[in-house]
Amino acid sequence: MSQGFSAAPARWLGLGALFHPAKAEIDVAARPSDGLVVFSVMWGVAMMLSAASQMPLLRGDEGWGIAALAWAPLAGAALLIMNPRKTRMLLVVAALMTLLYVFRMPVSSNNQTIALFMNTAIFIAIGAQIVKNRTTTIDRDVPYEELRVVARALLAIMYFYGVFHKINTAFLDPETSCATALYRPIMAPYGLGDNIVGQYLAIASTFVIETIAIVCLYWRRFFWVGLLVSLPFHYVIPLSGYSWYMDFSSLVFALYMLAVPREVSSGLYSTGVSLLRRVPRLRPGWSAILVIGVVWILAAGLALAIGTQFPGRSNGLLWHSAWLIVWATFGGVSMVLIVRAALLEQPYQAPRPHGRQAWWVYAVPTALFLACTSPYIGLKTESSIAMFSNLHTEGGVSNHLVFPKPPYLFDYQARVTRIVSSSDPELRRRARDPDFGLVEHDVALRLLRNPKMWITYEMNGQRFERVTAATFTGHRPNRIEQTLLDFKPIDWARPKVCSH
Repeated sequence: MSQGFSAAPARWLGLGALFHPAKAEIDVAARPSDGLVVFSVMWGVAMMLSAASQMPLLRGDEGWGIAALAWAPLAGAALLIMNPRKTRMLLVVAALMTLLYVFRMPVSSNNQTIALFMNTAIFIAIGAQIVKNRTTTIDRDVPYEELRVVARALLAIMYFYGVFHKINTAFLDPETSCATALYRPIMAPYGLGDNIVGQYLAIASTFVIETIAIVCLYWRRFFWVGLLVSLPFHYVIPLSGYSWYMDFSSLVFALYMLAVPREVSSGLYSTGVSLLRRVPRLRPGWSAILVIGVVWILAAGLALAIGTQFPGRSNGLLWHSAWLIVWATFGGVSMVLIVRAALLEQPYQAPRPHGRQAWWVYAVPTALFLACTSPYIGLKTESSIAMFSNLHTEGGVSNHLVFPKPPYLFDYQARVTRIVSSSDPELRRRARDPDFGLVEHDVALRLLRNPKMWITYEMNGQRFERVTAATFTGHRPNRIEQTLLDFKPIDWARPKVCSH
């Protein structure tokens, strides 16, 4: 039985039940723990929100074949949530999300890149068990322990670069900081959006929260402190509506369910089962999912009905709003119950570490760590966990306080252009901004993908007039470069304004 569970009588509808579980909950907690059950539910939600973010693909903008590829992981994630004990379903979802990621490469999304590494780990861990056992029975405890190492390391890397990339002059400036950009829409209804003290607190809290999170991931006795500061932080960010942050936050929640002690996962599972049985009188499974689905459809329908009263709102915004309801509900409930399960385990005595793990559990996060150095060594600037960091590393100069002159090992970011004009309407519009530019790699890609297009640009003091794919004399990216390298548009303004 989980240490923190008490036999004191309490009912879920009373505040006392928060720290005195009912007997039904205690009985469930006493059963053998299967950590992959809770993780599978959380991972299914995270992958569902990630797949839902691909609205153009889902609605068939690139063809119905591609739409089917986009809908497949969305459906698979829903099935995983309903069948969290199906190990092969978790494997299928990981494979489908990986396939969708590969099809879309290069991918700019940082959280989807982190998910790629986790899905790769899931595929290896479960696949190895299938090959080893050669039976329908899989020892779920083995991949669970392996994935715990990977998840904790991925979170630590995410938080490390979340701090390191932000050590730059633009992020520390409240006029341009991405922390301020997220702070303003949340606090504006309270009249505090332009409060300078609040803006500086938003900047400082970003560093403090992410640093505490790193420490608490490995200081096991105080893991609960990391939950107390990290989960509310990640829950609130999507509510700003600044971007589709729901998949990122749900990804973090899911990874935390592997990073926390096994007892917390067991306690959360027992709480969830007890809630479903005691509050709506439902058993976990299809009936519960059906009720939740009907409630969401009604709520989403209400959001859409309200949206029709404002003709200026796009379909994308309505779609975003509908899924934001999912996150506001699921994320809020999950946050409270995860923290509750962690506090019920106090004081926590860290157990002895398990035996040696396979080499690949360290290789997967190491690969992500090295990939995130790319802005400083001259490679890609996207998908390096530099999201909303105000970081600039192009042109051989940087606003980073540690690397004012980046130690380029590659010259992709050294070859930068200022766009003057173009036959492409969108590029021509953006070229009106004198601070707008592209790396030469992106200029080449635009020309190669549209042979009829022309671009006039300046590079290294030389002007290139109406260059087309036929007359382009710079480096032409090969297939590998086109697939792996992704660069942000260059913003020469100082201090650099907030962008993805």
